[in-house]
Amino acid sequence: MKTGMIFPSDDEYWAWLERRARLYERLCRTARWAALLAAGTLVLFAALYFCARSMGAGHYNAWSEALNSCRSPGG
Repeated sequence: MKTGMIFPSDDEYWAWLERRARLYERLCRTARWAALLAAGTLVLFAALYFCARSMGAGHYNAWSEALNSCRSPGG
């Protein structure tokens, strides 16, 4: 081994590079999975929010209007 060398041989250097490449690929897969999970959760909560918002008080509901018109004294 020469003085000042980090890796004793070329084989160890290439093995280190392969380990780093596998680590990078694993991190990319994990980040992609986490991003997809976050996007799916966001879509789910957005759908639930818009559904719940349209069912809130003050919105027209045909069934409740029909019931109220039957219950009213004039009709």
